[in-house]
Amino acid sequence: MQLYASSSPNDVSTVRQHLSDCSADFMSWCAARRLQLNADKTEVMWVGSRHNLSKLVGQDLTLTISTETIQPTSVVHDLGVWLDSELSLKHHVSKVASTCFYQLRRLRQIRQPVGREVTTQFELTLDTI
Repeated sequence: MQLYASSSPNDVSTVRQHLSDCSADFMSWCAARRLQLNADKTEVMWVGSRHNLSKLVGQDLTLTISTETIQPTSVVHDLGVWLDSELSLKHHVSKVASTCFYQLRRLRQIRQPVGREVTTQFELTLDTI
């Protein structure tokens, strides 16, 4: 489940209440169908420009779901993409680059044991991509 709400930085308390009410309704719906919402996997992220996010400093940004209080985070992982609160994708690009370099290092380590023929064939495959 993902909930979204839009507001100005001045209406944070209204949005928090709205999201808490919506979550409570969803939990009731789940309970009626013998399902349970896992609060440990629930994340809250406030998204906006750097200027608008700076206006939120000092405000209560937590979300209360049932008896659980969820603290906001600056980065969430959703459908394979790392999203940050400014939607800059800096964290996502960093993670992808890190994974690519790891795989390239692994290929470099096995280059000699597998032989020149296999690595040449692999390089030709990469050139066509």
